[in-house]
Amino acid sequence: MEHVEFEKHTSSEYNAELEDIRNHLLKMGGKAENQLRMALQAMTEGSKDLANELLAQGDDIDQMELDLDQECTRIIARRQPAAGDLRLIVAVMKSITDIERIGDETEKMARLLKKLIARDFHSKYYKEIDHLGQEVLANLSASLNALARLDAEEAIKIAQKDQVIDAHFDELNGHLIKQMVKDPNKVKPYLKLSQSAQSLERIGDHAKNICENIIYLVIGKDVRHTNIDEVKSDLFE
Repeated sequence: MEHVEFEKHTSSEYNAELEDIRNHLLKMGGKAENQLRMALQAMTEGSKDLANELLAQGDDIDQMELDLDQECTRIIARRQPAAGDLRLIVAVMKSITDIERIGDETEKMARLLKKLIARDFHSKYYKEIDHLGQEVLANLSASLNALARLDAEEAIKIAQKDQVIDAHFDELNGHLIKQMVKDPNKVKPYLKLSQSAQSLERIGDHAKNICENIIYLVIGKDVRHTNIDEVKSDLFE
């Protein structure tokens, strides 16, 4: 199943409202994706200016969340949507929360980086964090593309990749903990690196949540707290 088309209504205004919330969600997702890209670039370049630029944009995603949530609530109250339309609105509202939290995590990374820059702290693990970050960024981008296409089968494939991200995070975090033990004088900066890696792992979780929302929207099945490999087997094999 590549995608789903929703029923067209006799009210062109209603059709436009449903299309608008999808488009606004994707715009919000694109904003969060760009902020993650900025956070990774700021870290690899050690750029305080780029970190400050990211933080200056922090309110943008928050405002988009409020506006889109209000629009979804208004549609529910005015249109009393049923079936697929209601799933669309519910999936949008769930995804709004995940995208807003992605924005929070990228801002957290920028604040941590500023503290590391202030200490003039250097470490080979910046590259490892960037490697993890690029994996997370790729998954986030793919999840937003699957959302744009309403592609449930692709969403499952992307969600499965979160297992790789989790394993990478566990390995990296283990190395950082060993460094803290090995060099107690640098516990604080290594802890900040660990917190940055944890933010990336959480962003990966939110990207997975978006994929689960796509599956719910297209298939009508809530797959939260379900093994994603079993979901793939049940639905597509």
